[in-house]
Amino acid sequence: MPKIGFFGLLYLFLIPFIVFSGQSPFLLFLSLSLGYLLFSLFQKPSYGLFVTFLALITLALIILRPRFGLDMGLLNAINSQRGEHPDFQNSIISRLVHNKSELAHSFLSNFNELLSPVAIFASGFWHWLDPYYPLGYLFPWDIYFIYRYFRSAYQGMSGRNLAFFLSALSLLLLLTGLIYVDQALVFSFAVLFFLTLLSVLGYSTTSKKTQLGFLVANIVYLLYHLNVTAYFKI
Repeated sequence: MPKIGFFGLLYLFLIPFIVFSGQSPFLLFLSLSLGYLLFSLFQKPSYGLFVTFLALITLALIILRPRFGLDMGLLNAINSQRGEHPDFQNSIISRLVHNKSELAHSFLSNFNELLSPVAIFASGFWHWLDPYYPLGYLFPWDIYFIYRYFRSAYQGMSGRNLAFFLSALSLLLLLTGLIYVDQALVFSFAVLFFLTLLSVLGYSTTSKKTQLGFLVANIVYLLYHLNVTAYFKI
């Protein structure tokens, strides 16, 4: 498998969600660290890496103090009409069961804004700006480079123990879906960075001329969006 070269590093620094993350530097670093650990668990799973991943997840939860991604006004109206569960105030399980339909809506809504294929590659950038703004979290052609990664790494994937990786990925997806969307960015960006690393490795399998061409295309693509969008006006 090729290593990320100079062009690959430049490509990495131009990824839209990294350039315009909107997070504080520390939270972005936390997201990228979680994404890198997820990638490492995919490549060479180990118990030590998984424990480190869980420690970072715990740190993120302590810092964020996340809340469920629920519309509290809607919840209050629903609760006033159907009555609260008898043990609603004292049991998190009761609250989860009581609000299961609203949590499902929140889960689907978060995924639609943060991790759907359309959001990732086409129009998911800045969920609070415009859901139809034509700039994804990754470049549209990254889907091709991810395909190139799996095509080149296919033979080395058989027999790999993915238990740690799947557990880590499931935890990130669960947190992305359940908590308030602006807090969920920390965990969704970790998944996006994992996909970014796969894409950059796939990009590194192409010729130098192709790499340079896409690097120029990335710069032009970003400058265009910066110029036409008032929010990012240059």
